[in-house]
Amino acid sequence: MSVYLYNLMFSLTGSNVNAGSFEPYPSSLPPSPSIVNVSSAWFTANSAPSGLQSYFQIMSQPLTSGLWGSPQSDSNNLNLNPGDYLMLRVFSQDINVPNYQLRCTAVFGRGTSQLPAPGAGNLQSPLVMSTATSPNSTLPRAVIDTDQSLATNWPAALSDGSWVLCLGQVVVAPAGAANDYTLNVGASVYVKAYPPASGNLFTFGRDPRMHVTGVGIKVAA
Repeated sequence: MSVYLYNLMFSLTGSNVNAGSFEPYPSSLPPSPSIVNVSSAWFTANSAPSGLQSYFQIMSQPLTSGLWGSPQSDSNNLNLNPGDYLMLRVFSQDINVPNYQLRCTAVFGRGTSQLPAPGAGNLQSPLVMSTATSPNSTLPRAVIDTDQSLATNWPAALSDGSWVLCLGQVVVAPAGAANDYTLNVGASVYVKAYPPASGNLFTFGRDPRMHVTGVGIKVAA
């Protein structure tokens, strides 16, 4: 079992805001790469982070940067095994980040660019709809959305300028098939005070890919 964190940084002061893009993976890693300075990267936990669960939840405490290592670019497939865990962290180093409120949305999909693996069926996500109050659900979770309707009600940043989600535990497809997925991650940012001249509502997106093997625990029906 491994725990993977998808780490994404955005800025309202850089050029990528004009493309609605999170900051890219660096052409060369900094001397001490970590979740505070590397974007568009998958990190692996050195040990299980506090509060990790098999179901979706919004984390209330920032992650410890020293817990995460082995960054890899999201330009290549992330290889997953059933039983692994997925987490998502969006962050900003902007000075005005205490005034940012953020809604994060994630959509899993199989896509249509290639034929499914034999026996793979049409399963659209490696995660299920289990929650703290309904931990045994086996329905696939293809959409993750923390929308609280009004932008003024979106979650504020944690103390380190981040928003963290535990997406859940990876399950195997029916008949033990291996599947490839895309994960479209979007963030809507509302600036409640001191917004830039261009406005107070911004969006960012990114779509990494992942491959889930057909071995390991079997949870999905």
